Amino acid sequence: MEGRSVNLNQLQASLFDARNLAATVQFPEAPVLVPHSDWPFPGLTPEESAQASLAISSQYLDLVAAVIQSQAGAKLTGTQVLALIPSDWRKLLGRFAHGSIGGAAGEQRGIKSEYVSHDGGGFHFTYQAIGGAA
Repeated sequence: MEGRSVNLNQLQASLFDARNLAATVQFPEAPVLVPHSDWPFPGLTPEESAQASLAISSQYLDLVAAVIQSQAGAKLTGTQVLALIPSDWRKLLGRFAHGSIGGAAGEQRGIKSEYVSHDGGGFHFTYQAIGGAA
């Protein structure tokens, strides 16, 4: 009987394991874009101004953090995160879509960013949910 209890505990633990999170996380739908006609950013169209603003908004950073957290502690590059962003968001943001979050904005949302330098020059950042498995 005790062996069965351990198996049930293992089953329950695996049911709520972080690796199963990705299947249950639901991301918010992309909002409606309102072009900044009265005050576009210099050099950008009103629509591009709205896209650029949304790309740095708390709403989008929350989404980026949720995407990273949904990957069960995996270390992800910005390119990998961007590939996981829902397509409606990528389409809405166009060239302003990104998969990065750093510094205080990341830490506030439970995300650790790490600078990784390359031999021979260059660098990239990795992102991981704080407390996730390495």
